[in-house]
Amino acid sequence: MRTRVLAIALIPGFVLLAAGVGINAYLITTAVQKRDTAVLLTRGYSLAVPFMPAMTQERRASIAYAADPSPQNRAALDAARNGFNQLLAAFGEVSTQVANAMPPESRASIGRFVQTMGQVPPIREQIDKGQVGRLAVYDTYNSIADAMIVAAGAIGRDSTDKDVALLRSHAADLMRVSDWLDRSNSLALAAYRNGGLTTGELAAYDSLTRAYRAELSGLSPQLPLAQQQKIAQLQSSSDWNLLGDVENAMVRQGYDPRPLSPGATPSLPVTMQQWQDAVRQVSGEISGLGLGDLGSAAAALEKRTADDTLRRSVIIAAASLLVVIIVLLLAIRLSNNLVHRLRRLRADTIAADKRLPQVVGRIREGEHVDVTEEVPALDYGTDEIGEVADAFSKAQQAAVAAAVQEARLREGTNTVFLNIARRSQAVVHRQLQVLDKAERAADDPDQVELLYQLDHLSTRERRNAENLIVLGGGRLTRQWRTSVSLLDIARSAVAETEQYHRITFGRVPQLQVTGRAVADLMHLLAELVDNAIAFSPPESRIEVRGNPVGKGAVLEIDDQGLGMPVEERERINTMLEHPPDFGVMALTGDSRIGFFVVARLARQHDIRVSLLESSYGGIRAVVVIPNSALASVKHLETNGERHTDWFDTVVPAQAGAAPEISPTAGTRTKHRATVAMLPEGNPAWPALPPSDDRPPLPKRRRQASLAPELHELPEPETTTAEADPDATAVEARNLMAAFQDGTRRGRAGDDDTWLG
Repeated sequence: MRTRVLAIALIPGFVLLAAGVGINAYLITTAVQKRDTAVLLTRGYSLAVPFMPAMTQERRASIAYAADPSPQNRAALDAARNGFNQLLAAFGEVSTQVANAMPPESRASIGRFVQTMGQVPPIREQIDKGQVGRLAVYDTYNSIADAMIVAAGAIGRDSTDKDVALLRSHAADLMRVSDWLDRSNSLALAAYRNGGLTTGELAAYDSLTRAYRAELSGLSPQLPLAQQQKIAQLQSSSDWNLLGDVENAMVRQGYDPRPLSPGATPSLPVTMQQWQDAVRQVSGEISGLGLGDLGSAAAALEKRTADDTLRRSVIIAAASLLVVIIVLLLAIRLSNNLVHRLRRLRADTIAADKRLPQVVGRIREGEHVDVTEEVPALDYGTDEIGEVADAFSKAQQAAVAAAVQEARLREGTNTVFLNIARRSQAVVHRQLQVLDKAERAADDPDQVELLYQLDHLSTRERRNAENLIVLGGGRLTRQWRTSVSLLDIARSAVAETEQYHRITFGRVPQLQVTGRAVADLMHLLAELVDNAIAFSPPESRIEVRGNPVGKGAVLEIDDQGLGMPVEERERINTMLEHPPDFGVMALTGDSRIGFFVVARLARQHDIRVSLLESSYGGIRAVVVIPNSALASVKHLETNGERHTDWFDTVVPAQAGAAPEISPTAGTRTKHRATVAMLPEGNPAWPALPPSDDRPPLPKRRRQASLAPELHELPEPETTTAEADPDATAVEARNLMAAFQDGTRRGRAGDDDTWLG
């Protein structure tokens, strides 16, 4: 423990030392790089101050020569080129060096500027050959100026110091203002002796003159005070006013509908020389403000910042070394005391961890627990270790309190579930009693069929109430004391579904299920059958069949429905095998509680339920009933006859219609098929099955009540009715009236007599 504590203190110390060395080395290197970059930028801005006017002078002379290749314009062009050539190579070299020292964005912008300067030789050659117009020359030199201004702005954005970035950004803005002034002058000068400005040139000229004046006025309040004063002096100077007069005159004459006569020039308020001198003076001052004042100030500020960073790096390195030494000394001195307290805290927390699961287990079993007594607080002082101990104690107490609250909440929720379910179940049972009486008293087959539908809906509602009981942790109220055959259980489960006529039975083993498992197994099978009906086409059949197996008995419910994806089926099978807590099930957001109810019921009796893919593409639900849920084999009485399917008495109707009931079986075939499955002692069922000491219900046997002469059909005799259609109709009416009267008396009679 002591070694670990020392390691905790020493390792960060050495890491801090290494980090300090690395960080300070980085800071020193960065400071040196920034200082070198500042020196390069200072040199670059010093060359940019004459570069922009020289480039502007060549642009103005090139446009004039492209518009009028006179000897005078040629001489001016050669002079402008000589001045620009002296700066072009040197400025290109400095730009490349600056680009290599700048971040990626600035490097890319400066690289594009260097590329645009490569357009100068080709455009010069075209001008000399007279192969280019003044607008093309204008656009080419404008692209060079735009690239330079964008590069200056990118340099400002990549500056890490906000003051430096602001100064460089303003420098780029002033360069743009100066360039707009030179552009407008280049257009006006080229068109002065060549018929005036064209419509497009006039619009561009008017826009540029307005833009540079508005931009300069808007930019002035953002600049340092010294530059604001220079701009104010410039805007009140005679050169500024002279430019305004010339620009207004050019615009007025350009928009004058009366065209100039051939060879005439626009009328100006001043001479050409005064105009151009004013342009050079104003443009130079604005460019000097941007590149000379602000650009140089930004470079100087960046150099001072780099020097300050270098000094701070040295100070931080010394301080880091001193801190590491102090930390090492304190760590060695405090380690013994710290180790002792940590060991004691470790022992107490381990003991509490061992005690906590036992306390939570007792709470979940329903035992009352005093939280403060079972989880005592740990007192380790008021420092960090004491806070950790206090936090651990509070966490344990919160866990125990949460377990208590969870147990109470679960108990309350289960109570609410059970209360709602019991109330709903009682109402449904009374409703079933009323429906049963109504079915017995009804004579109209359509009304009987409607009552049957209500009966099925009520039965499904009872099953929903039983689902709530299962979710609440209760037991189903329908219970049996004696064993019941597996076939009767399957029939009763099918009878609880609405579309029971779609169910066909295969071979079902004649096995007896213990009374304690009857209700749960019946409910389980009803849920699976109802699910098969819901997810299969209306005209399809669902087959129920079973077999005895070594571990008990198996029932299979095979549908021809939609099936489900393999992943979903595996997830449900896992849930059926290991049903989670209902709270966990609720958190998953799965609204299909039927499978969860099946899983809970199956776990109570060790019944295994699994879903497989059916041969028809649907789902085959396999229910394995263990031997522990089966009673001794008790064969059903068949009197030597083969078993008749329960649904032999159901005649399928046309698609979409309700099933018809065979007259030979009576109107209560559904109830008579499930009468053997009624639970004992349930007040909701009026007709209870006999107990063990009572004689069994009478069983119906075919033709047992017929007269002897009716066992064999007589030979048909030829009557006069064959020749008399009216007599045949009368006899048919009498026959149907007698049959209706007999069925009415049968309904009004005793149920046991009816069964016989």
